[in-house]
Amino acid sequence: MDIEPEVLALIQRAKRVTILTGAGVSAESGVATFRSYKEETKESLWSRYDPQKMASIDGFLENPNRVWQWYQWRRSELKSKKPNDAHKAIANWQESNEQTVKLITQNVDGLHQAGGSEDVIELHGNIWRNHCLQCQAEYKESVDGVENVIECPECGGQIRPSVVWFGEALPEHAWRDAESASYSCDLFLSVGTSSQVYPAAGLAALAKSQGATVVEINPEPTESLIIDYTIAIVASQFFGGLRR
Repeated sequence: MDIEPEVLALIQRAKRVTILTGAGVSAESGVATFRSYKEETKESLWSRYDPQKMASIDGFLENPNRVWQWYQWRRSELKSKKPNDAHKAIANWQESNEQTVKLITQNVDGLHQAGGSEDVIELHGNIWRNHCLQCQAEYKESVDGVENVIECPECGGQIRPSVVWFGEALPEHAWRDAESASYSCDLFLSVGTSSQVYPAAGLAALAKSQGATVVEINPEPTESLIIDYTIAIVASQFFGGLRR
């Protein structure tokens, strides 16, 4: 599917571009989404667990070791995943210096950084980092092979993955940076994510309110009134089309 000439012209004219990426971008690297989780894990002992329960503060408080072990399993699965063409193309775009390109992601897998992006606003945290549930201190030691929850050396609390769980607020600094990037852009690209799920959907609305054009790149288009243009292809095809 070719990209509309009108959209290509908008991209070329834009001075300040903000890109919001979601699970669809990582799915091209083989990372399971919550929607595909059951199928992806059917051969795993974790298939009987609800990922929304495991990725919640309630799940952690109920059984910290089980949730920790689930995240250790997820990390082991992610080690084999590599950045795809979309990750690499976004990184190259950021480095080109021809336009200001801000990157916001809802993904926690670190594949944007692995693909070369140095400046990433992580709305939902990063699965490779850990911090204390009680005192919030970052835990910088390796957790490879650690099967049970670690005690915080600062306060004795429990170490948890530095990801945003269901029911938790987004990190203030990340949200502030995301709002700033959305407020100041003239082109907003929503890539591999629904434009209807809040709070992230509010970023596209914020960009639109300031006169930005909003383009959705998603093989399953939404019907959001925020969207100016919809391109129903996967992210790697879209960014590959930009290079031609």
